[in-house]
Amino acid sequence: MGGMTTPRPSPRPGRRPSFSLDDISEAALAVGFRDLTMTSVADRLGVRHSSLYRRVPSRDDLVIAAMDLAVQRADWPGPGTDWRAYLEETADVVWGVFAAYPGMAELIRDLPRTPPSVTRVFYRTARALTEFGFGDDDAVLIVDTLTDLAADVYAGWERLVRVRDGDPLTARDRLRASWAAEQADPGAAAFAAVVRQVIDGDPHVWFRRKLALVLDGAAARF
Repeated sequence: MGGMTTPRPSPRPGRRPSFSLDDISEAALAVGFRDLTMTSVADRLGVRHSSLYRRVPSRDDLVIAAMDLAVQRADWPGPGTDWRAYLEETADVVWGVFAAYPGMAELIRDLPRTPPSVTRVFYRTARALTEFGFGDDDAVLIVDTLTDLAADVYAGWERLVRVRDGDPLTARDRLRASWAAEQADPGAAAFAAVVRQVIDGDPHVWFRRKLALVLDGAAARF
């Protein structure tokens, strides 16, 4: 009819982005635990925030998914024939995971639930200890103490060396000053020297020394 135009067909909507939980976990690890937000991961994936929320309802779910992947990727040792060497190797892998993913050691203690891969490694390690001859209670106690120790020491070290905006000093600088020998009891100078070595030294070395005390205690119960 005169004066009428044929309406143009509406443009076809673009293909809806398709991404898996593994894609989300990969993106979260790439962003890093310290900067991890729903927005940062959605931007990394190039998707709308609403699409991400349909996969992971909260930041806690996002953190758990990322940690689950990080632990899956770790090269966990087999039990071998020496329970102590096995636990030392396991502890070093835990430490290595925390080192590979800054901020993880601090976050893992505040999660509402445990990532599935963490529980699998925990139970596998405890089961190996029972096969070495430990009782169920002691096996769980040892693995729990080992993982708590690694998270506590690593998170503490991260806090010590963290640089804050506008602050020329780190927590390590202030801690070193507070433990200076001149502020200690004169009879504590030798102890103060050891503490300074710990503050300025390799945190993994101090962690392994603490671990040795734990394993010595475990040996007494074996």
